Amino acid sequence: MRILIAAAAVAMVAGCASTAISVRDAKPVPADEVYAFQSKPSSESGKITVVRDSGAVGSGCDIVVYVDGRKAAKIGTGQRATFYLPPGSPNIGAGLAGSGLCAGAAIRTIAATVQAGKESLYRISGDMAGFYIGPYVDYN
Repeated sequence: MRILIAAAAVAMVAGCASTAISVRDAKPVPADEVYAFQSKPSSESGKITVVRDSGAVGSGCDIVVYVDGRKAAKIGTGQRATFYLPPGSPNIGAGLAGSGLCAGAAIRTIAATVQAGKESLYRISGDMAGFYIGPYVDYN
């Protein structure tokens, strides 16, 4: 009986993280939920694409993506948003939108890299401790 209870506990904890999704499988964020950085700058520019994991963890929570402190998009599970920016190192962040089932967590930010003519990929993931934003790595 103890083994069964331990196995159930391990299975529950293992299921408490979001699941990575490929960029091509992620659905675009609806146009009415993308707020900024949709036009290519007149000078050199690059792209940042943010992909939010799929899965049940946090699926009832709306996440907002920020670029240099500016609200750029609201992104749901299994969605992606692309932003056009001049080359540089903008700060990108992810935080709860204050809508849906969740509210109150701090915005987490990282320094991104934008190179002219290139696309940089970032991933929003989550587990029982919260949401995280970091570089996207395709393990497939």
